[in-house]
Amino acid sequence: MNQTGVEQKYRRDLSSRSVDVRKVWDRAVDAWTNDDLTELDAIRDDIIQDLGSDYDGYNYVSSIGWAA
Repeated sequence: MNQTGVEQKYRRDLSSRSVDVRKVWDRAVDAWTNDDLTELDAIRDDIIQDLGSDYDGYNYVSSIGWAA
């Protein structure tokens, strides 16, 4: 994880997580195609709720990678 924008005293070891997004894939592609940032935010919120106890660790991400 790139923490270059985080002050040294606030940096910590971070783990990455993988989440299956098949249930929202079509919705995400449509939102991306239509440049619908509100819908993309809503989809991100739906996805990160499935992360469990680390939910708060993903509230302030700067990017999400999508792979097909």
